[in-house]
Amino acid sequence: MSTDALITLGVLLVFLGIIIRGRLAVDFALAAAMVALLVFGVLTPNEAFSGFSNPALFIIACFYVVASALKESGALHWWVMRWLGNSGSIKGAIPRIMGPVAVTSSMISNTPVVAIFIPLIQDWARRHNLSVSKLLIPLSYASILGGTCTLIGTSTNILVVGMLQSTTEANSLSLFSPALIGIPLVILGIVYFVLIGHRLLPDRGGLVESMPDTREYAVSMRVEEGGPLAGMSIADAGLRHLQFSFLSEIQSKGHIIPAVGPEEILSGNDILIFVGQPEGVSELRQFRGLVPAEGEVLKLDVPYSSRALIEAVISPVSNMVGKTVKASSFRTMFGGVILSVSRNGDRINQKVGSIVLRAGDTLLLEAARGFVRRHRYSRDFLLLSRIDDASIPDVSKAPVALGLLGLFVAVVVSGLMSLVAASLLLVVALAVTGCISMEFAQRSIDFRVLMAIGASLALGFALQKTGLADLGAQGIIVLADGNPFVNLVLLYVATVIATELITNNAAAVLMFPLAQALSAELEASLLPFVMIIMFAASASFLTPFGYQTNLMVQGPGGYHSADYFRVGVLLSLMVGITVVFLVPVFWPLY
Repeated sequence: MSTDALITLGVLLVFLGIIIRGRLAVDFALAAAMVALLVFGVLTPNEAFSGFSNPALFIIACFYVVASALKESGALHWWVMRWLGNSGSIKGAIPRIMGPVAVTSSMISNTPVVAIFIPLIQDWARRHNLSVSKLLIPLSYASILGGTCTLIGTSTNILVVGMLQSTTEANSLSLFSPALIGIPLVILGIVYFVLIGHRLLPDRGGLVESMPDTREYAVSMRVEEGGPLAGMSIADAGLRHLQFSFLSEIQSKGHIIPAVGPEEILSGNDILIFVGQPEGVSELRQFRGLVPAEGEVLKLDVPYSSRALIEAVISPVSNMVGKTVKASSFRTMFGGVILSVSRNGDRINQKVGSIVLRAGDTLLLEAARGFVRRHRYSRDFLLLSRIDDASIPDVSKAPVALGLLGLFVAVVVSGLMSLVAASLLLVVALAVTGCISMEFAQRSIDFRVLMAIGASLALGFALQKTGLADLGAQGIIVLADGNPFVNLVLLYVATVIATELITNNAAAVLMFPLAQALSAELEASLLPFVMIIMFAASASFLTPFGYQTNLMVQGPGGYHSADYFRVGVLLSLMVGITVVFLVPVFWPLY
């Protein structure tokens, strides 16, 4: 093994160690790995930065804008609400949700699709008295499976196509080629959840039930000194039978009263801990003589009449991760106040300011009504949703946005224009027709994701250049005893493991050189190995952290990590078997 190969292997191992231990965000870790390879001379500057000129990055950037345009125009809301209709059972609701989600995710990135669907499904479930915890994991998994149906359904597929451009098989795939397997996978997923999956999902109550709720918060209120509630009993004050929360405990003069009876007398400056739904905050504000116990709420320079309650899910790349609420300076940074924090659907019973925030935590915020609009493209949040907002978006541009997307598909399928040229033209058309403003278009592009992809391409090139990819391929061939089909199975398993450990995009980039080496060693076609990577990199059903949409639904659905594994292990096995058996049928090895 050469010196460059040893250096590359060392950089790769350090990178994996940092990611597994969560010491650094994936995008920064990949950028650091690229810089290390450049500094140690493994890659030249042209080689290190060549990934940033890959057409795939421009296509991915374009589809961030397309997804935002469909969201801003209300196109998805306009279509989905007509599709969902009425259903009286979970078994009837699941196909109505998973079908349109899969179709939509096949055309645009699944992250904004899930972000749009979560509040729609929460509201729809509440109106139909259905448990939202039975619906949000199917929502996430449908978006994952739907994204595998086209070359543009996920950034992973776009990236693999971009890497394929340098090979002789570049023109062998059309826009809907993956649908040969993707559509059966979507059908498999729907049937699985209708027959089996919904039984394995938790039933933690619909949003109309006061307790237990799908996301449970603890909110502190203070009895005003000399106010109308001071000296009254709990029952007389009207705090005994609240609609959205219940009085859990009282902190009075240094003592804690855990079991609060109706005859308990309130004193000035008593701290009352209420537990329940986020809507309970608005309910408690109606009581004269009760004020927020958290001083930050009083410092918020926004009139109460102009405030809104908001749920936000913290992103893994947020600067708040690992910091306490107080240290995060949330009010200064975002102009809002964190009232409570829910983790895995359970309230965190400690002072809000001392809570150390983690990725996937669901925050209950109080802020100005424009908070969601101002921060919807913030990298700190996976999801922002107004709790008290039932407004219908302006859908006047929805038919135009959907029509332009349909025209884009027709142009690409017909071969009149390349994918990158058609993507750029679609963005221009959406801007000219007013489906999205230039400000929102610019803010919608996640440049950290693009940086991660460009850096991972450099790491993949180093694996190929130093011969590490060839060594890995030879190891797989030895394990498979030369059997091409077993090689496909091992590549699928390796890609799934890499996806769970790092990101789906990084996993695809690192496995692509391995696929090239395997096909060369076996003198087989490259396409079946490439398709295996496409599907395996998206097959994340076992943890909330393997795929971003899984993390997005964790808080709103009140899920624990074990919920994903329990419902996902059988689906993951069925998807894997389907993929490894069908890929050689549609893309023969020889």
